[in-house]
Amino acid sequence: MNAIIGATASGKSSLAFYLATKFKLDIFSIDSLSVYRYIDIASAKPSKAELSQVKHYGIDLLNPDERCNAKIFFDLLQKVAKPNILIVGGSSFYLKSIVEGLSFIPKTTAFVESYLLDALQNKAESYKFLNKIDPIYASKINPNDKYRIQKALEIFLLTNQTPSDFFAINKRQKLPFKINIFELIKPKDSLINDIVIRTDLMFKNGLIDEVRYLMDNYPNSQSLKAIGIKEIISFLNGEISQERARELIIKNTIALAKRQTTFNKTQFSQVQRATFDDLNTMLTDLYKRDENGNK
Repeated sequence: MNAIIGATASGKSSLAFYLATKFKLDIFSIDSLSVYRYIDIASAKPSKAELSQVKHYGIDLLNPDERCNAKIFFDLLQKVAKPNILIVGGSSFYLKSIVEGLSFIPKTTAFVESYLLDALQNKAESYKFLNKIDPIYASKINPNDKYRIQKALEIFLLTNQTPSDFFAINKRQKLPFKINIFELIKPKDSLINDIVIRTDLMFKNGLIDEVRYLMDNYPNSQSLKAIGIKEIISFLNGEISQERARELIIKNTIALAKRQTTFNKTQFSQVQRATFDDLNTMLTDLYKRDENGNK
């Protein structure tokens, strides 16, 4: 099974769709926004025409007020796994978790979630506390990795066990097949230009109305803190102008793309990296060989 990763607006979804139509593939989306219903424009979700033309998994699984996590994708991929699936990893952190395997983690409670939401406002103190209760596990986590710090503290609060003790008992569950990872890279200037174009297209396609609907129906959801949504909320609340919201979306998306690129470079060891045309050629040759091998 193959996976395409890349920074936001790098063109990975376009490449995946092209390959899917050419080689009769199904697409498995691992994206922390496309997983939500009603978040279509802000997530740059495939169009209805594209969704009808190519089978997609991992899209529209949750309501905006539900929590997304790696296990949702892990369980679904395990259920639908077949050779003709092409993974598109918008959220590389989830893909990394899936590749490495997942341990059972108890379901959090509203109290614990609320408590950690307040506690993690001070990331340094939260990491300091984790280091106090479990220095071995803390040493494996970047002090800025808010997600892993939160998960570690959740385990401690829910089970009264240190993360090290918990994971010693609850071993990682791995998928019974290998995922080959390919990263689509794009020159910085070209990526920034495409981010600007995509942002303007989001406004044209009705981003403001989409966010207004989310505010009215799911006002306290974590998903509303996503880039492209939180800036429009500030505009609708009268805090900033529409043009300033646009500028912030572009700025924040560029910063996100930089973080994604750094993550992909440092967290995946066995990755083939190429530009759009080169990766298209590489994967086309790969799928042609598979076709010929199956004849």
